[in-house]
Order: sequence, then structure tokens, then C-alpha cells
Amino acid sequence: MQETIAIDLVEVAPFKALAVRTGMTPDKSGTRVAWSKLTAQVPLDDVRLADGPSAYVFIPQDQWSKNVDTLWVGLAVREFGDVPDGIETLEVSGGFCVSAHVYGDEAHMWRVYDAIFAWLEQSPDYEMDRREGALGMETVPFEPLNALTIPYSEIETFNFTMLYPVRKKSS
Repeated sequence: MQETIAIDLVEVAPFKALAVRTGMTPDKSGTRVAWSKLTAQVPLDDVRLADGPSAYVFIPQDQWSKNVDTLWVGLAVREFGDVPDGIETLEVSGGFCVSAHVYGDEAHMWRVYDAIFAWLEQSPDYEMDRREGALGMETVPFEPLNALTIPYSEIETFNFTMLYPVRKKSS
């Protein structure tokens, strides 16, 4: 059976986020540690949080061509307010993003990554926006479970949406 991976072009509104920087770790624990640090300083009932129950993992787009080694784990906020020590402010510029939803095991997740990068390679109109400061995002819902609260090796079903900024190809 051939699985269908839906890839869409979506527009993302600009937003602010409070986030904790982390590195890529072989056991993928960096994002879990960052999430713990973030929520210790910015609890999920913080009045600054924007609507929509999900966390973000931010990826600097210019790293896709080499090795992704810096990530941020963040929460969207209406305003920065008092920024606690160890927390960084991010301003997501918004705009058009190539998007795909992951819902399945780890092998499925890697197939979705392959599909989204193949779409970008083959698109006659769009290319990944790799300008400095452009941040790709992966949304992590809190329901039915927040994947950032369990070890990566224990995740059976990956459930998140990829949103990678694109720009029109110059002719």
C-alpha cells in the first residue's frame, strides 16, 4: 500500500515566542531538557501565552544544508513581558511555509521529511527560505500527549506539523 503524504503551502501569521536554546543530542533528549527548563520559567498557565495548545521546536533554516545543531523549544506568546534568565525571545516573521503533518511511527516521520524536501527540490515556484534568521517550526500538540514530556525512544506515534518558510524562486 502506497501512503499518501499531503504537502501544502500555508500562510503563517507572525508571532512571538519565549524559548530555550538546545543542541542536537544523539539520544534526542535536548528538546526534552529544554522543555523542562522552559516550563519551569514559563508555566502553561502563564497569561502571556497565545491561544492554541502546542509547543514549537524551532530550526534555523540555514542549517538544513549542513548539520542541524541548534534548536529552540518555545511557546507562542502575545507579549514578551519579563523574560526570565535562560529564556530567549524569538520573533517569527510569518509568511508562506511548506507544511506536512506527521502522524505515525519513526519510519513514517522520516518519509515525511523526505517527501517535504523532495517537494521543495521539485517545486518550480518555491525554495526553502534559508536566509539568516528564518526559522522553520515543528508544532508539538499537548493532546492527546505532549511528546516533549516523554523520552524520544518511547514515542510510538509521532504527531506534529512541519512548517518550513519558503520564498518564490527568482527567475
